[in-house]
Amino acid sequence: MRGVHALPPRRPLRRLFAAVGDTTLGGLRGAATFAALAATVVLAGLRRSTWRPLVRLELRRVLHGVTVRALGTTIVASVLLGFALVTQAAYWLAATGQTGLIGTIIVLVLVREIAPILVGLIVLGRSGTATLIELGEARPKGWLRLMEMQGLDPVACLIMPRALGFAIGAFCLATILITSTLLAGYLVAHAIGLVAYSLWDFAGVVLQAMGPRDFVLPPLKCLAIGFFVGLVCCAIGLARREEGDDLQRVVPRGFVRSAIAILLVNGLFDLAL
Repeated sequence: MRGVHALPPRRPLRRLFAAVGDTTLGGLRGAATFAALAATVVLAGLRRSTWRPLVRLELRRVLHGVTVRALGTTIVASVLLGFALVTQAAYWLAATGQTGLIGTIIVLVLVREIAPILVGLIVLGRSGTATLIELGEARPKGWLRLMEMQGLDPVACLIMPRALGFAIGAFCLATILITSTLLAGYLVAHAIGLVAYSLWDFAGVVLQAMGPRDFVLPPLKCLAIGFFVGLVCCAIGLARREEGDDLQRVVPRGFVRSAIAILLVNGLFDLAL
């Protein structure tokens, strides 16, 4: 009778719980490893002994690739953004008789939200994918092992210059993007008669709409976005251990995770703002 009334073991349910637990623990381990890598990079950057001539040269190379090579893309994007954002804001605010809010709208939409995210995507698309491909060949080709045999620290020579270079480059590109967007938007709006005041008055309206936090948190957001984009691309690229791991899968994986990092950093800073 006991055998008749005994319930069969719920093995599918156990497997489901085991799969969920393994996925959760794997995610937590990955987050802890990534946090440890970020802390290691920051501490390495603070040590004076880390900044050897080779590391400084690599940082300059990364900065050139992130900023100079992406300058044309940033300016084109800022012109289009100026026409789409500033001109449209001036038009609709004039139509509703609320032209005094144009500075507030620009600060809320452009400075706090669009500029950091757009710059993060530009840095990711222009330099992040190149880093994924470059570092994705480090282990399979053997030159990462060769660096370790020569006594060179991969964190100091490979990861730190890229993470810091991406951070500084993102800040520079964000400054150029915001300035070019405001200039292009003002010129278009002034040409079609949407604004009648001078360029300096327009800049004064935008500056008056910015509070103290707008001079601190958006720049920090751009620095953090660039830093984590570089860090994620380095971590994903160096995680490729053998030729069997197709590079065509590594690049999309790094792109998606970097995009998620951009949105997470942006969301965390929005909570502070």
